[in-house]
Amino acid sequence: MPLPETHLRQIARWCEQKVPERLRFRVRVEYKVRGSNVTLHECHVPIGATPETKWFRQPMAQLRYDGSSWQLYWAERHFSEHPGRWVAVDYDPRGTAPSPGPLLDMIADPRVSFFGEKD
Repeated sequence: MPLPETHLRQIARWCEQKVPERLRFRVRVEYKVRGSNVTLHECHVPIGATPETKWFRQPMAQLRYDGSSWQLYWAERHFSEHPGRWVAVDYDPRGTAPSPGPLLDMIADPRVSFFGEKD
C-alpha cells in the first residue's frame, strides 16, 4: 500500500533536523522505504575517514504503516537469540499513532534509547 506523501515528508524533515547542520559531515539520520515500512538509520563516518570512506549505517527504528496507523519498532541488537529482529514497541501506548509524528517524538525522547547503543 502506498505511504501518504505528507507522512513521508514529515519523516524526511525529522531526519534532516535531527542532526545540527555543522555536524552533518560526520553524522546524520537517514530513512529508507521498503513497502509499507520506513527504517531509520543512524549514520556516521569512522574517525580519520576520507571523503571516499563509506558511512556506517546502523538501523535504529522502524515505522510500519498498515493503511490507517503507524506502529513503532526497535532493532534488537544485543543479548538476544535473534539479533537484528524488529520488536514492536507495544509496551507503551504511544507506540501506535495515526501519523508518524508522535512516534518520531518518542524516538527523540532521551528517556527512550533509540540513538546509539543500548548497553
